[in-house]
Amino acid sequence: MSGINKRGVIPAVTAAGFCILFVGALIIGALLTHPGVFSARGEEKPDEVRDSLISVMISEGREIAGVYVASVGNINYPEKQGLSDRELISGIDSIIATCLKAGLNTIVFQVRPASDSLYRSTVFPSSAYVTGIQGKAPGVDILAKLVERAHTEGIAVIAWVNPLRVVKGAAFALSPSNPASVHPEYTVTYAGTVMFDPGIPEVRALVARGCAEIAAGYDVDGILFDDYFYPYPSDGERFEDDLTYTRYGEGKPIDVWRRNNVDSLVKESYDAIKSVRPECLFGIAPFGIWSNDDGKNGGSDTRGLDAYNEIFCDALAWAEGGYVDFLAPQIYWSFDHPSAPYGVLAKWWSEKLGSTDVALLSSNAAYKVSEWSDPEELKKQVEFCREVGGYAGCLFYSYAAFRDDERDIISCISSAFSE
Repeated sequence: MSGINKRGVIPAVTAAGFCILFVGALIIGALLTHPGVFSARGEEKPDEVRDSLISVMISEGREIAGVYVASVGNINYPEKQGLSDRELISGIDSIIATCLKAGLNTIVFQVRPASDSLYRSTVFPSSAYVTGIQGKAPGVDILAKLVERAHTEGIAVIAWVNPLRVVKGAAFALSPSNPASVHPEYTVTYAGTVMFDPGIPEVRALVARGCAEIAAGYDVDGILFDDYFYPYPSDGERFEDDLTYTRYGEGKPIDVWRRNNVDSLVKESYDAIKSVRPECLFGIAPFGIWSNDDGKNGGSDTRGLDAYNEIFCDALAWAEGGYVDFLAPQIYWSFDHPSAPYGVLAKWWSEKLGSTDVALLSSNAAYKVSEWSDPEELKKQVEFCREVGGYAGCLFYSYAAFRDDERDIISCISSAFSE
């Protein structure tokens, strides 16, 4: 004992302290880079990789049969605000039970309806559509619970994100922590809807960071953007992005610049997701008409609003650029629609994506089942896709039709996918 140099205690303690600080810095850095990575995925080790159920279905030639579950406006889930944790979990169980009954194997669940979250997030505040107050979280982690319950039944979960909507009208007050509250300069108001301006690089980085957070923190099988990018035209309204265009336009025609902004948003989000979890698929459900044929642009034989010119979305560029894993165009019309027949559009998308590695799904309008003359319209659409070829399956909007079993839709769809 007498031979111990007591001054050696100080360097030892100091070294230990440095080790603690260093490890702490690593943990903090990981949390900042990939927030949520240590929370929702439990004890899973980083080197344990589970293939996406969607990937497995596609590789095995199993049809994807999915349903969109919308949270915006409490359309599908939760059915109202302020439900107890027990009621929220019961709602999840009801969704899964309905899917099993209808033969559906995929749930496309809206986790970010309006610059908010139905999951644990450090980027976006908890959704007011759940608790009634934006920023006030429920006791249960909704997305974690859904993934757990769904995967137990072999049902895939795709996290559905609305990338740019902040709030529509005066639906609720924004939380002080909402990125739109912190940076109001990121937003534009159009036709009563506040939205993020995709022409601002920081906005695109914000959206991509939010996607990475979901991919890192949850065992979802995919992440999907819906069709809302630049706003759909509204009479008498103008999207006020003049200052953004002046700053970032670089002399490009404004329509080209806007499409480039959306392309960049999609690519940055794809890269962010793949950087944290390569097995998590990324896809988009674009508007059903890419562009109407003008004799030289290769568009579809349709007449109606188109995504390329009106909301500045070029889904073919995303596919050809390799920054989407799947596309699920919203072909929300019947076979006999005069301007946009289902069959014409289904064939067009099949032909255009046939030479790419992008999986093709068809988004179908279950919400119109009660207004169509043919009660088996949806079943015939599924059968038509099989004949056309190149389709991985169908996604039906929305869950309400299945919840209420409108026009015996459960029997119709279950029979379609059991054949």
